[in-house]
Amino acid sequence: MLPVLQIGPLTLPTYPLSLLLAIWAALAAGEWAARRQGIAGDHIYNAGLYGIIAALVVARLAHVIIFWPAYRTQPLEIVGFNTRALIWWPGLVAALLVAGWYIHRHRLPWAKVADAGALGALVGITIACLGAFLAGRGLGAPTRLPWGISTWDVPRHPFQLYWMLATATTAGLVAWVLSRQKQPGAAALVALVGYGLALLLIEPARADSLTTTGGLRVAQLVGLAAVILALWRLRTRLKPSPDELPKSQ
Repeated sequence: MLPVLQIGPLTLPTYPLSLLLAIWAALAAGEWAARRQGIAGDHIYNAGLYGIIAALVVARLAHVIIFWPAYRTQPLEIVGFNTRALIWWPGLVAALLVAGWYIHRHRLPWAKVADAGALGALVGITIACLGAFLAGRGLGAPTRLPWGISTWDVPRHPFQLYWMLATATTAGLVAWVLSRQKQPGAAALVALVGYGLALLLIEPARADSLTTTGGLRVAQLVGLAAVILALWRLRTRLKPSPDELPKSQ
């Protein structure tokens, strides 16, 4: 683990630094994908930055609301920044709404923007997962596999590295589809399939998964739904039109 980077007298926390790098790389990858599809890269930067700002603000407010009794006695902590004091699901919803508003306002093609955003998101998640591993964020399930990482004297799955490999592989596949596809939106659906499969396969390696009352992992249910939906949409989207079918003699 490498929770901090020591550069001379300067001490930098690894995880916040990785998040900044992830944001920059995600926007750069999204811009590249957008330009390949004839969309000005500035639109991806603007939509992405607005969405990120909205996500951080809402994720912080959600944490303040949920843990208000603690903040009431220390009100100055409300304006502090702590990557552990964020509730990400409301932030994600806010980011999607704000980015969607920007896309609608500028009348951008939804499918092409989704393709660019999918590649950017996967690149950003890959870097963030590496940062989480180096900083020791998250707890893996116990394992006897030889690559288990000892945490509190218990060998555990390095599930952050599993995620990094899964999202990097999916990002490579999405980039390949973007370089060859004729159907806008297909790359985003491929990304959804890859991410859903990662949820299905990697979530059991986590020790702190959210579960239902029946013991089912919520992330796996979400992953299964994502894979089914994306495969169905891919099938219908890539299905040839009647004009493309070979005509019988």
